[in-house]
Amino acid sequence: MNKNKYLLYGVAAVVTVIWLIFFPVFKEDFLKQFYYMPFLGIIAATVANTTPAAAGIVYFPILTRLSIDPLTAVQFNFIIQAYGMGLGSFKWFLFNKKLFMIRVLPLCMLGGTIGIVTSMVFVPIEKPEILTLIFNVIGFVFTQVIFLSILLRHSYPNLTIDLNPLNVVILFIFSFVGGIITGWIGFGIDTIFYFLLTFGYRINPAMAIVTSISLMAGLSIVGTGLNFIFSSVPISLWYSAVPGVTFAGLFLAAYFAVRLGARNILILFAFLLTVDFMMAFWTQNTIPMSQTLKTIFTYVIVGYLFVIHVKIFKQSYGQVNKDLGSFQSD
Repeated sequence: MNKNKYLLYGVAAVVTVIWLIFFPVFKEDFLKQFYYMPFLGIIAATVANTTPAAAGIVYFPILTRLSIDPLTAVQFNFIIQAYGMGLGSFKWFLFNKKLFMIRVLPLCMLGGTIGIVTSMVFVPIEKPEILTLIFNVIGFVFTQVIFLSILLRHSYPNLTIDLNPLNVVILFIFSFVGGIITGWIGFGIDTIFYFLLTFGYRINPAMAIVTSISLMAGLSIVGTGLNFIFSSVPISLWYSAVPGVTFAGLFLAAYFAVRLGARNILILFAFLLTVDFMMAFWTQNTIPMSQTLKTIFTYVIVGYLFVIHVKIFKQSYGQVNKDLGSFQSD
């Protein structure tokens, strides 16, 4: 364990030295425009490396609200996830390499790569309002599935998937669809893959999350390469986020995952994503709707959030009482 710790410190030191060497090149952009990115990077990388959601699910809504063009935000998602989730995958591999479902990753990488090439090269979406709408709708749907998974409390006994012809087709199709969505908004396949593994195959959530992180890291590298070839890459924005992403990816994410527990992190993440959807729905005019209908829908979402969190609280409270009763009886 000490050897792994020294290795992590060594990686952090190398990244710090390289970052400082290039500081004069990016100094003006960093100090005048992107000074907040290290702090945002800590939050995004912690979410990305402890939940079944890429860093883009944090970056996209915040950056677009800070007047960053949605297409630039998508391009940034790829390059920062290639780095940050790559570091996270490395850290998880050192922690426990058995968490990676090595047998299914090549197949899913293939399907995801074909999907991401399809959406980025052949059917790209460049209109900001459409990209924002797609993000918010997909993010909201993902959130509700998370709430459902928490409330149902399913058991997840499986550690592997039999790669028979049917499962190969299912994994490939889901990866392909996830790759298309990822090409449009900069993430998505990780969350889709996580839910397929847990809901469809009852795979242990820890394995599903870590495997999803590594899949998203690999596809982010593919997306970054495609942006280098066909579009552009916001290097200054990426450079500014590196310190926070490095710290969270190597040290903070695993600490929070152990201290808070994956369930609590999922609840917080799902709540924030739902609130973001509500804010976007209220402030944007992508979907034509009267103010009265918007108001009604907003109150419905607020009421829905209240009911969901009351249910989750009661569930947690009941479990705590059960554990305490068991402890006292012992």
